Amino acid sequence: MDKPIEFGSTNTMNCFLDRPLSKVHKFYLSGDVRSPSEYITWFETIRNAPETDVVVLHINSYGGDLFTAIQFMRVMGESKANIIASVEGACMSAATLIFLAAKNWEISNHSMFMFHNYASASFGKGGEMYDNIIHERKWSEKLWNDIYKGFLTQEEIKSILNNKDIWMAGEEVSKRLTDKVKNTEKAIKKLPVPKKTAKKKNT
Repeated sequence: MDKPIEFGSTNTMNCFLDRPLSKVHKFYLSGDVRSPSEYITWFETIRNAPETDVVVLHINSYGGDLFTAIQFMRVMGESKANIIASVEGACMSAATLIFLAAKNWEISNHSMFMFHNYASASFGKGGEMYDNIIHERKWSEKLWNDIYKGFLTQEEIKSILNNKDIWMAGEEVSKRLTDKVKNTEKAIKKLPVPKKTAKKKNT
């Protein structure tokens, strides 16, 4: 009968234990999207995760800090990992930005989505508040078009800018995501293929 190998003995000098090829990182975005300072560890992990890793963001949120969501978008865009946004209940307002920044998606039955314009307050002298409002209008137009283009129609984006809320069930979101991915793949196929230039032979 073979004897069990004792670690530290000469029998294990050339023995190597298995190392995991990838890691799965799970984060729960439950409740409000809070201040960006509360997600620094998340940002660092997601941003530096290698392409062999999987990041799962479990989302059940009514929204919150818009600029935190914008930082999430930047971090997720720089990550090499496969990022999955898994909605398990509510995905609304700022949380939809984080959701759409993922590379793959999961949506639980009976989940609910809501897309709308940002909310803010302005203080100061009349001219200062006017300049602030004009600036934020231009800023929000570019933001919503960059984020929702291909997922929402142009008419829907305009209605959001005019303060209309858009509600969707998970089935509708799944369909739109599928259509967006297909349209993106078609656009990539239509890109012109660079012509190969013949190399000149020296004589």
